[in-house]
Amino acid sequence: MSTTRRKYARRLPPEQRREQLLDAALSLIPAGFDTVTMESVAKQAAVTKPVLYDLFANRSSLISALLEREATRATEQVLAALPTDFATRSPDDAFADAVRVFVNAVVEAPDRWRLVLLPPEGTPREFRAQVELVRAGVLAQIEDLAALGVKELGGLDDLDSALLGHAMLALAEMSGRLVLTDPEKFTPDRLVAFVTRIAHGLR
Repeated sequence: MSTTRRKYARRLPPEQRREQLLDAALSLIPAGFDTVTMESVAKQAAVTKPVLYDLFANRSSLISALLEREATRATEQVLAALPTDFATRSPDDAFADAVRVFVNAVVEAPDRWRLVLLPPEGTPREFRAQVELVRAGVLAQIEDLAALGVKELGGLDDLDSALLGHAMLALAEMSGRLVLTDPEKFTPDRLVAFVTRIAHGLR
């Protein structure tokens, strides 16, 4: 009598397995947080539930670890996109380049950025609050850069650099949302070209 041997997940180092499980949970979130259960994550990762429970005691700890990871990585990507000075590029070119880096980051990690820019129903309030806190910090940096850029370009003394900072962040966030919701129509090249034109229009 033939028997079918049960398939077991390939053994991975704990940290690698942890990343795999968090990736599986993240991929389920666009359908809503309610879809993220221990059973669904195990199935998505093609592992048994004991493998999942070895690393995460329950759904709450899994979700908490996932949101912490994604908030940290999103923050790192945003900060990496921001220019630090205008020694090698003009302010308008630097802003366009920052949007290019940001939009490409969104394209490369769409599930992460849907969570940040288009949070689904059921997104924990704590995560939303953390995103807003990070956003406020980024806005403050952009406002400082806008003030520095206005001074660097010259002839723009009547331009409100604080409002310019808000507008710059809004343009970047709009670009991120459009490339997520309608990527065929709003390609990275189209979005960056638009932002570049707006930035150079300040001169």
